[in-house]
Amino acid sequence: MKEQNDTHKKQQSNRAGDDDDKNALEWMVFGISLLLVLAILVYLSYMAYTHKSSTPDLTVAYFHDPSASAPYRYRVVVHNKGGETAEEVQVELSTESGGKEVEKAGLSIAFSPKESKREGWVNFKDDPASADTLLARVVSYKRP
Repeated sequence: MKEQNDTHKKQQSNRAGDDDDKNALEWMVFGISLLLVLAILVYLSYMAYTHKSSTPDLTVAYFHDPSASAPYRYRVVVHNKGGETAEEVQVELSTESGGKEVEKAGLSIAFSPKESKREGWVNFKDDPASADTLLARVVSYKRP
């Protein structure tokens, strides 16, 4: 009976996990993973601590971008340099001649996240080059 108990104990001690020592590669992978997780936590904590909320700061740029079917097409780029998202951004391009508004084109952008660029296109009926001035401005936006 004693021999059966000794044999049974030997079989149990040979199971995986009982006397499983980690080799150098496993410790190295563990150490690198731990460092990466800690570095990410430190970075996120730093960003949360130093973040300063600011309102959206929207700028508009436009570029003549004609095509065969739309010779007076302009590409409009809205850049949000602020620290907050802007929703329902309304942009207006207008041509003026002699101080009077000749034609107007509008662009609506659903949202512009902080520190991002959004673009769209507007078409004019008449050639904007024949006008004195082409103006672009942000008419309105909402804060979420």
